[in-house]
Amino acid sequence: MKKTILIACLGLVSLGLQAQSISLAGEWNVELGKSGSAFAKSKRASQGEVKRAILPGTIDTNHLGFAPKDTMETTHLTRLYAYKGAARYSRTINIPKDWKKKPVELFLERTRPTWVYVDGELVDSCNFISTPQRYLLPKKVKPGKHLLEIVVDNGRGVPEQVYGSSHAYTEDTQTNWNGIIGRIELQLASSVESKSAETLTGAIPSRSVASPFALQMPDFAKDFHIKGAHFYANGHRIFLRGKHDAAVWPLTGHVEMSVEGWMKYLGTCKEYGINHVRFHSWCPPEAAFVAADSLGIYLQPELPFWGSFDKKDERLMAFLHQEGENILREYGHHPSFRMMALGNELWGDIDKMKEFVDDFRKIAPDKYYTFGSNYYLGYQGIKEGMDYFTTCRIGGEGWGKYNTHTRGSFSFADAYDGGMINHFHPNSTMNFDEACDKAGIPIISHETGQFQTYPDYREMKKYTGVLHPYNFEVFRRRLAAAGMLSQADDFHKASGLWSVKLYKADIEMDLRTRNMAGFQLLDIQDYPGQGSAFVGILDAFMESKGITTPEEWRQWCSPVVPLLEMKKFCFEDGEKIQAKLKVANYGGSSLKGKKLKWHLAAENGLFCMDDGTFSTKDGEVRKNVSDLMAEDEGVLNIFLYDEGLVDVGELNGVFHVQKPTKLLLTLNIEGTEARNSYELWAYPKKALEKKGVIIAKDLNEEVVKVLEYGGKVLWMPTASSHFVAADDTLSQADNATPYTVGGLFQTDYWNYRMFKTICENNKKKVSPGTLGILTNPEHPIFKGFPTEMHTNWQWFPVIKESHPLVLDNFAKDYRPIVQVIDNIERNHKLGLVMEWKVGAGKLLVCMSDLEKAAKYPEGKAFYQSVLNYMRSADFNPSAEITVDELKKKLAEKPRQVSLKELNNISQY
Repeated sequence: MKKTILIACLGLVSLGLQAQSISLAGEWNVELGKSGSAFAKSKRASQGEVKRAILPGTIDTNHLGFAPKDTMETTHLTRLYAYKGAARYSRTINIPKDWKKKPVELFLERTRPTWVYVDGELVDSCNFISTPQRYLLPKKVKPGKHLLEIVVDNGRGVPEQVYGSSHAYTEDTQTNWNGIIGRIELQLASSVESKSAETLTGAIPSRSVASPFALQMPDFAKDFHIKGAHFYANGHRIFLRGKHDAAVWPLTGHVEMSVEGWMKYLGTCKEYGINHVRFHSWCPPEAAFVAADSLGIYLQPELPFWGSFDKKDERLMAFLHQEGENILREYGHHPSFRMMALGNELWGDIDKMKEFVDDFRKIAPDKYYTFGSNYYLGYQGIKEGMDYFTTCRIGGEGWGKYNTHTRGSFSFADAYDGGMINHFHPNSTMNFDEACDKAGIPIISHETGQFQTYPDYREMKKYTGVLHPYNFEVFRRRLAAAGMLSQADDFHKASGLWSVKLYKADIEMDLRTRNMAGFQLLDIQDYPGQGSAFVGILDAFMESKGITTPEEWRQWCSPVVPLLEMKKFCFEDGEKIQAKLKVANYGGSSLKGKKLKWHLAAENGLFCMDDGTFSTKDGEVRKNVSDLMAEDEGVLNIFLYDEGLVDVGELNGVFHVQKPTKLLLTLNIEGTEARNSYELWAYPKKALEKKGVIIAKDLNEEVVKVLEYGGKVLWMPTASSHFVAADDTLSQADNATPYTVGGLFQTDYWNYRMFKTICENNKKKVSPGTLGILTNPEHPIFKGFPTEMHTNWQWFPVIKESHPLVLDNFAKDYRPIVQVIDNIERNHKLGLVMEWKVGAGKLLVCMSDLEKAAKYPEGKAFYQSVLNYMRSADFNPSAEITVDELKKKLAEKPRQVSLKELNNISQY
């Protein structure tokens, strides 16, 4: 009930307490014509066919546009009824008698640039795109019937750069629709407007609805302020757990305008622990702010721009400045509106950016401002006038260095080896202290994540509106042509489950950073444009993809998160474990006196922690255990009042196992919902046993003879001194396996085609472009290497030393033991581990140099598991091939994929 009352009250404020209004929703006449033509200027020039349209709505939602000529578009969803140009909407209006001599206002909640006519005469024009347009009608418009005509033009009226860059316009998401959405009304002007009505007619500037200081602030926004490197509200430090929003509304092709719709959208965000939304190069409507006020979510709208902030472009600067003023005056009273940016990844005149911020601060001094989200891609660092900094780095770093980074994942064009998560051996100690400690203002990690998953083609049936998933259809046909359509669901599941673990790692790096103020994920929602970026844990409809749950996700995306700091996750028997237990506490209250419980359970065996020491602030508890067990647990007391990153204690001990074992360490704070979990692996400490298997680096005559005589051969081509790695499938002809791709541990960043273009244009190494592994965990090759169907942290050394083999020329129904999932652009069948019967012998091919991988316990364990499998009776390949056939297929050029350039607006 309280939530409903708050929404209603805020809705009344946003309406300016209007006493009377007449809705113009319903059926209108509409005529279509060219932008800038006589049609758009005069009723008399109209020659178009008169059609009927329902407003609020668009040409698309009324099915009045034009069918697509290109059904092979893969860079975004396709409009089924696209239209760009002028559209004249007309209808008869009836002004009541009791409105006589009172100023009448036409209210258009959201639209494109408009020209308004009454009885054939132009009233005025307006190009506000982020806020409502209001027209004060001429005094001569008396009570009675009148012809109202509104020309809406989505092809002119704003600076040209806005069409392709702002998410208010771009075809990548919201689309460049033509129409009027939200409320369309005739209103009696307010008393303030009545006083000026004698001199004012036409388009009315946005005006402040109410001062935020005049409203009762809800707790989440009370005394919202910055102190040092952190945000505070209601007397406590807060951490912004944000998502990026790009106006993705696949059914309508335009932004949702109802409070109910935004309550559903932001409610889903809140279910997944999100308390902050950054609107990439656009501003949401009133309903979003009303819903956010009710749900306690902080919003960061932006000016509708992504590009060069050029002070010489007077038209652009004037347009953006007006949009900023409008946004602040129209929505500034909302408690959820605490922050604002000048756009996305801007470059250009920094002094001009500061001038904008200074001007906006005078209009709304209660807000906090930054120049642009990730302006100059972070290379320019912090400048005077920025209250906070949303960025992926703070200043420039040398290539191969990570000391300025504020997120764990990058494209290969932007950071060596794609960033810290892909580059460093898996751990839970990495953070961004080195960059953030020097900042002095709040740092928010920009567009964190961007881990791709393979698309779920079952999603296609959801597209029942104005946008059609031709991109999905093309990707699906490509997969079918490659002979792997039957694996589509498994590709989606395996890549998706791995991406969730990667997101967890990136988010926890932020939480472990003492002077980090928050993150803005890209994203929990798929982005259907810019090449089609399936980077969400939810689909484009904000619905589950079946790869995580709100309960699981909130383990690491909540106000209070227990954290385990370990230098690695994989151990050998007898190896000492040294871990720190911490809590990221942004819950608004002290945890002093609470108990942090830990629980360690083996999923497939027994273990013991010998001579374990569990340290807390009040001393140590020593525990001697000699018996193997399936689970163990303990408690640590929390003794600190601190907010932020709280040190709780240490967990030290010596692992003992009798066989390779996967363990799950769970942390939870007693009496709260705060919990988290970590996967660990432990393996017996033994020397590699290689007897009974011939291990070969080259498939030479001697090895071939072994196969002919019925021997067992493990061939590792990448270990050969002749092997020369290449960045893509156009590998070295002298290799025995000339067509390979690189070994990528994390899933590919954002979209392969886009960043392949950017890498090549900047002469940087191209990402291998893969999306993790797919395997059967029940296969006997894994008896000594417990795994899931997808990549996990123990696969790191094996994958990093690998060059997966392109298997396009082999039988379409052939499946490798360990397959590597390729991206939607190439769709190569890729093998990491394969097997064949060759003559009387048996051949297992591993495209990783296991001798190098074996320097890590997990790499050694995989190597031994492979050898044990090959010595067992289970090693009995079903596929047969001759040596000559194998060599021929390896040498044949695989299916070639030609990718057109796909550029990004930002300057890399």
